[in-house]
Amino acid sequence: MAHASLTPSTAIAPAGGTPVLLALDLGTTTGWALRAADGLITSGTVSFRPSRYDGGGMRYVRCRAWLERLAADAGPIGAIHFE
Repeated sequence: MAHASLTPSTAIAPAGGTPVLLALDLGTTTGWALRAADGLITSGTVSFRPSRYDGGGMRYVRCRAWLERLAADAGPIGAIHFE
């Protein structure tokens, strides 16, 4: 089981706030949890299962687009923890 993360002391916090933390359990169906700057925790799953017409790189493209939307909605992510 691989694990990498930033320690909370190196996480980037918004001015006067708690850093936004994202936890990921990577896979075709990825589990996620996000602690926002206001302390609210949300979680869920997102599927990156390719359709029969997708090329090999579409899983990466969909994952990256999802992460960019998440960062735009939640604000700058200070740390990402993954398993």
